[in-house]
Amino acid sequence: MKDYSGKVVVVTGGAHGIGAEIARRYAQAGAAIALFDIEAPALETMAEELRTTGATVLAVHGDVADYAAVGDFADRVFESFGRVDLVFSNAGVISAGTIWEEPVEDWDWLLGVNVKGLVHTAKAFTARMSAQDFPSDIVNTASIAGLLTVENSPAYVASKFAALGLTEVLDLQLQGIGSPVRAHAVCPAVVSTDLGRCNEHRNQPEFNPADHPYLQSTDYTKRWAVVEGSLPLGMPVEDAVEVIIEGVESNTFLILTHPAYNPAIAGRVQLLLSGSHPQLVQR
Repeated sequence: MKDYSGKVVVVTGGAHGIGAEIARRYAQAGAAIALFDIEAPALETMAEELRTTGATVLAVHGDVADYAAVGDFADRVFESFGRVDLVFSNAGVISAGTIWEEPVEDWDWLLGVNVKGLVHTAKAFTARMSAQDFPSDIVNTASIAGLLTVENSPAYVASKFAALGLTEVLDLQLQGIGSPVRAHAVCPAVVSTDLGRCNEHRNQPEFNPADHPYLQSTDYTKRWAVVEGSLPLGMPVEDAVEVIIEGVESNTFLILTHPAYNPAIAGRVQLLLSGSHPQLVQR
């Protein structure tokens, strides 16, 4: 890993999982860290952990689905540090269900975080980063579910296909204006994080999942068990972050953490070209 002394690294969803490990690694390499997360206690714990290592840390509580909050965060980052070198737009949530039964509120919540969160972060940071006279990077967390359809989680799949597509467009548009900013899309498969806790942090005061019949049904319970059961079996967070950092440093656009899925990605392309109906991913 390179030396990041004097650099500033921004991480949304920085209190847990991939985001927290990214913050640790760049702090160890000398960077100042700006964290943004919806869970205030975990955010402060993470900030204190980094500060005990000597890192300079700005920690701001907020929801990436709230455009004004993300804009205020960006203002505080530039006011505090005067520059930004890397933005990891990492906050994300997951749901499960069938398209015809999963509540619309699930879709609103998930797309608000996984898609609009990326948009809000790009809008808040990109122009100011482009105005800097040095190269910098925006790294959007998509998913292998943005390349392969996962039958259990329709809203999540839709959001991650959107995340990958908008990151491709972002990179093309940055190239088009000659910006020194480069965009990257991270597409991990399952990583051993606490993503399954995301329901605890819904910013939907008008919606209580416990009141929705489908979210109490046997079908939903089975599907959510697949999500929760897969996470402890995933790649260690440290290994995934190692691949991500190497990808960014080598200017890789599409950063794939799980090469075992590459044949399935190639197979999907062949299915698309053949006009065939989708097939379940062979894991």
